[in-house]
Amino acid sequence: MRVLLVRHGQTQYNADRRVQGQIDIPLNDIGRWQAERIGARLANYGPTTIFSSDLARAADTARAIAAHHPSTPFVESDLLREVGYGVFEGMEGDEIVNRYPEEFRLWQEDRYGYMPPGAETIEEQRARAERAAQLILERGTEGETIVVVSHGAIMRSLVATFLGLEVTQQSLLHFDNTSLTAFERTTRGLQLRLSNCTAHLGDQAIFP
Repeated sequence: MRVLLVRHGQTQYNADRRVQGQIDIPLNDIGRWQAERIGARLANYGPTTIFSSDLARAADTARAIAAHHPSTPFVESDLLREVGYGVFEGMEGDEIVNRYPEEFRLWQEDRYGYMPPGAETIEEQRARAERAAQLILERGTEGETIVVVSHGAIMRSLVATFLGLEVTQQSLLHFDNTSLTAFERTTRGLQLRLSNCTAHLGDQAIFP
C-alpha cells in the first residue's frame, strides 16, 4: 500500500504570509495552476481513495486530482483540517507582534508548550493526526494507493505519526504548496519514499 500526501495549492494568505489556520481561504490563480499540475502528475497512479480536508483550499486541490479519477471514492474529513491558531489567524507577523506581543513572545519561546488563545494545543494536534492516520491506514490494503490532501502544519503531525517521531521533532518537517510526500507500507512498517517533492511545478519547483 502507498500513501501519497499532498499539501494544498497556494492561497493569497500564503502569498501574503498570513496565518490561515482554519479560516476557509480559497486557492488563488497560482494555487489553481499548482493543483492542475499535481493532478496531472498523479493521473496514472490509480488511487483507490482520495481523502481531503474539508477546507476549500485542500478540497479544491483534491478535486483537481480526482478529475483524473472520476470513479474513485472522495472523502472529506475535518480530521485533516489545518491546525487552529486561535487569535493569530488572519494576521501576518507584524500584526501579531503589534496586537499580541506577549502571546507572540511566548509562542516563539515555547512552540511545544504554548499556543495562542483559542488555538489547538500540540497534544490536540497530535491526537487528531493520530486519528487521521488510523482512518487512512484502515482504508487501504496491499497494492492500493491512497491520496491525502491536507495542510502544512497538520501534515507535520501526520508524518511525524507515521514515522514515530516525537512531537518536538515534527518542526523539522516542511511541506510546500502541492508538494508530494510518499509512504509505502512494507514488512517493517511505513517507509518514507519521497518528501516535499514539487518537480511537477517545472521551473517553479522548490529545488528543481
